[in-house]
Amino acid sequence: MNNKYFGKVEKRWAGFSAEFKFRIPYFDQEVEIFLDEEFDEEYKKITTPPTDAQVDEYEQTLKAFLDNIDEVILEIQQSAFEYYKERYARYYEQPFEDIFDLYKGTETENDETHPPLCLDTKEKHFEYMKDILSYIRILDNRTIRISIHYLLDTEHGLE
Repeated sequence: MNNKYFGKVEKRWAGFSAEFKFRIPYFDQEVEIFLDEEFDEEYKKITTPPTDAQVDEYEQTLKAFLDNIDEVILEIQQSAFEYYKERYARYYEQPFEDIFDLYKGTETENDETHPPLCLDTKEKHFEYMKDILSYIRILDNRTIRISIHYLLDTEHGLE
């Protein structure tokens, strides 16, 4: 299937993908765009491509996302900062052992702990989550899923 906005839409490694990559402001990188889920409710790979109507809806979803990126990023920053305060601040806001190698090559004198991160604003916290994991997924109901490489927890990331 060809689409003027996405280019050729075809089956790839994680579902149906757009030929064209898109740059997402604030993350400063181009990403691959997947259209719809990779698996159905029974966890079987989806083999039917999205319909023209679905692709049109996905186009409108991505355009609205990019047109409103400033507001969207503020919401992402705020909710991610709240998430950090609930789950990670008790660890990172005191001297901590660097289990995720945040400070490779910057060992402290005793090689045991690092000073607190002092992440007291959503903007400071956002610096630890600016790397998208190479793609975003556009879903039905005007939904976009962004998987973010979260430097404060590299095992889990953020979505």
